[in-house]
Amino acid sequence: MEYPSLELRQLRYFVTVGRQRHFGRAAALLRVAQPALSRQVAKLEAELGVQLLQRHARGVSLTAEGEALLARAEAVLAEAGALLEEARAQPREPQGTVSLGFSPSVAELFGGRLAALSLRRYPQVRLRITTAASPVLEAWIQEGRVDVAILNGPSDPSRFLLTPLLEEPVCLIGRRDDPRLATDRVELAALNRLPLVVTGPPDGPMQRMLVAAQAQAQQALSPLAQVDTAVVGRQLVLAGVGPMVEVVAVVKAELEAGTLKAVPIGDLRLQRFLARARGRAGSDAVARVAGLMRDCVAEMVAEGSWPGAVALGGGHMEGQNGR
Repeated sequence: MEYPSLELRQLRYFVTVGRQRHFGRAAALLRVAQPALSRQVAKLEAELGVQLLQRHARGVSLTAEGEALLARAEAVLAEAGALLEEARAQPREPQGTVSLGFSPSVAELFGGRLAALSLRRYPQVRLRITTAASPVLEAWIQEGRVDVAILNGPSDPSRFLLTPLLEEPVCLIGRRDDPRLATDRVELAALNRLPLVVTGPPDGPMQRMLVAAQAQAQQALSPLAQVDTAVVGRQLVLAGVGPMVEVVAVVKAELEAGTLKAVPIGDLRLQRFLARARGRAGSDAVARVAGLMRDCVAEMVAEGSWPGAVALGGGHMEGQNGR
């Protein structure tokens, strides 16, 4: 069966003439020349093999066939318009480069899984992952060098759009055979008597937390060694220098292998946040990857692959302290 080769333009022209009952007024509304409009309507009539309009001195009137087609043509045009709007509203595949910032230990635990998931879900997005201590990441977010970062409790939360991710107990981590870890919990006061290894810069969240806790207990912390990263701290612990203060996620492999042990320190807990700069919209790719990071962390916490972590509520926080 052969069908006439109708065009939406011809139907639109016909509907306009049919409603206006006049070629001149219809041509003005459509912003086309009247002869061109007449040719298209005549072509439609020829395709259908019926007369749609009765032309007379005052304009035109619809034939019976024209009346029947008018209602159907309006429905077709409305459906075509809806389809076009729906197609335009479909989300486009995100693309571009998204810069992420992690601490070295978070990158080691989380970076590979996130990158693999992002590649599967958003193949046109390229990730640029950089590692640094939390205070440096804060500066990079403000400078626009990093789009999204995971911060361990920002020093000034009012500068960021924060999404709470998780919290982890702060632990005393030492070798499995260290008798000082033969307990279920270490009191804060006991830290002064240990050859401690502490990680991160002095203005970093871990040391800020320890200093504040010690000050509240009217004590002063005097660590044996201070290192920039938990990776280096882990090496000192394995070498027998002394136990370190950290979260258990940084020694996940060693805990599973049984070479190290972690014991919570009082009620100290470290919180992690997804952080973006306030007032900077960012691209669709940045928003998608940020959501992916949040979901990926939640999955890791739920399945226990982020050791010791407890999920926090996912609502945004602005201008609030994370502790």
